[in-house]
Amino acid sequence: MTAHAPLEILQKQAGDVAQRLRILAHPDRLIMLCRMSEGEVSVGELVDLTRLPQSSVSQHLAMLRDAGAVEARAEAQSRLYRITDAQVTAIIGALCAACGPGAA
Repeated sequence: MTAHAPLEILQKQAGDVAQRLRILAHPDRLIMLCRMSEGEVSVGELVDLTRLPQSSVSQHLAMLRDAGAVEARAEAQSRLYRITDAQVTAIIGALCAACGPGAA
């Protein structure tokens, strides 16, 4: 989304982005997505990272999966998750940059 796009395009994209932001608007989901922005991650690693019960992590992942933000693949007895939505990738990247070292 750029400031130079016609108003109609901005209006449509603003709705799409707002919907994604509603899905992302949870601290634990943001933490999970920030980790996924670095590459695939197992449910067990997300449990360790968030300190949430496995059932809660699974519920958050199901919401992200249903929204089309992430996908899972099976590997042995694990499920590995990764971000698959380009807008989610861009949003998480911007948030990580804005909140990372040296951010105001």
